[in-house]
Amino acid sequence: MYKGRRFLLVAFGLVSLVFPLLAQGTQRGFEFYTQYPALVISEGREVSLDVKLQNTGPTPEDVVLSVSGPEDWNGRFETSSYPTLQIKSVHLLPGQEEPLTVRFKAKPPEGTPGGDYAFTLTAATKDGAVQHSIQVNVTLEAEAPQEEEQPEEVLQLLVDYPSLENAAGKDFTFTIQIKNQTDKDQMVELSGQVPLGWRAYFTPRWEQDTRITSIKVDAHGTENIRFVVTPPYMVEKGEYPIKFLAKAGEYQATLDLKAVVTGTYDLGLLSEAEVTGAGDTWNIKAVEGKARHFTLYLHNGLPSSPTSAPVTNIKFYATKPEGWEVEFEPDTLESLPPTMTPNDLGQVDVVITPPDRAIPGDYQITITASGQEDHASSQLRVTVGASMGWGWVGVGVVVVVVAALTGVFVRLGRR
Repeated sequence: MYKGRRFLLVAFGLVSLVFPLLAQGTQRGFEFYTQYPALVISEGREVSLDVKLQNTGPTPEDVVLSVSGPEDWNGRFETSSYPTLQIKSVHLLPGQEEPLTVRFKAKPPEGTPGGDYAFTLTAATKDGAVQHSIQVNVTLEAEAPQEEEQPEEVLQLLVDYPSLENAAGKDFTFTIQIKNQTDKDQMVELSGQVPLGWRAYFTPRWEQDTRITSIKVDAHGTENIRFVVTPPYMVEKGEYPIKFLAKAGEYQATLDLKAVVTGTYDLGLLSEAEVTGAGDTWNIKAVEGKARHFTLYLHNGLPSSPTSAPVTNIKFYATKPEGWEVEFEPDTLESLPPTMTPNDLGQVDVVITPPDRAIPGDYQITITASGQEDHASSQLRVTVGASMGWGWVGVGVVVVVVAALTGVFVRLGRR
């Protein structure tokens, strides 16, 4: 009796141990996992994550794979061996010692902002009886913008006066220093950007008659050049940007300059005969001690070569022989406009007075008109003759001498 009960207990224990094992061997299942569920990638890089699957059941299983997450990342599964193929399912055999490895791939599109992005990886049997999911978090780090590597400064350009002022038609001359910053000699090509219609050229600093388009600068040496720019005569007043360029191989240096055009001026002096066709020329006659009036005309350009701006604050000066007097009426002209008609001419009365006892002969006077913008000079020749008073004195002397001689002859005749 006792032995029978003991046998039953042992048999029951064996059944309780074996039955779970038998049940476990017939249950379907598979493992689906990754060792790295959280990733960090930099901008422009692709997610590449190994995912493992292993059949834990007694029968083969076809497992369907899927990805959910940001659509524009192109999330997908691929084989882990070369050549890589995109896959949508895998066939898992039972009893395999090593798991099957597939690869989850995804790439952020260009311009994706940095941040955290979540993906859900799903593996399920065809009938949906067994399903597993993995949450994968991807942190995208936006790269800091890289500073562009600055090229070596081959040339350095220096100018003392980057802005010059002059009249239209006149030269603007910029003196530019070119420094070679390298250990090698450099052949520097010269060029300039100037407004349309302007003339520009280059010369060595001490050879102004030699025009050049390039210059050799020794290693760590310096050369000075003249950049000459000339605007047309009729260009409008204003400020005009100019650019100087120096090129050595692939390196180019530039210098911003400015030309301030104040207008065109051409002050000149004319005699009455040159204006009216009659009257005084630049050769006149005068009498000692007597005032002589000479009409001086002034012009600012001519209709055939017009100017664009008035000459202002014109004053008059005379270089004259010692003892002479020269006066101007008026002594200042406030403004002389561009001369387009005779009415635009300026007119000044020049009063010339030789000294009382001037020796008869030719004398020269230099007349100068000097305005704020321009000046002009002309030579006036004055021929001085004796006054009529001295002539009558001479006649009187002759009469006295003749009368005295006549008296002498009369007396001698009576004897």
